[in-house]
Amino acid sequence: MKSKFPVLCGSILICELFIVYFAVLTAYGLEVKAAESLSLGQLLLGASVIAVLAIVSAVLLPRRIGQKRPGVALGWVVQILLLSSGFIVTSMFFVAAIFIAMWAVTVYWSARIDREVAARA
Repeated sequence: MKSKFPVLCGSILICELFIVYFAVLTAYGLEVKAAESLSLGQLLLGASVIAVLAIVSAVLLPRRIGQKRPGVALGWVVQILLLSSGFIVTSMFFVAAIFIAMWAVTVYWSARIDREVAARA
């Protein structure tokens, strides 16, 4: 039976890809003080690391009910990195808090839906 993790949690991770690159554009365009010492290339490199990790974690999410894969743990790492990007663009603390809450809710509900489907089957 198919798990709900890829659909629910994967959508959060993919949305974070856009947010990370919008934060880079904000940091570069507004010449944020914390980002003054960083070049555009360094900002893009940091955003790309977060983006690649988000994609890898989305790919490694459990595909079947009861399957154990490292995607959820890597997703938490992505959330921590997103939160740490707030040291460059301060508003990212607020954005990351929202995404962390959404991530926690989707992980909880995905697991709960999978347990209920497995119990019915």
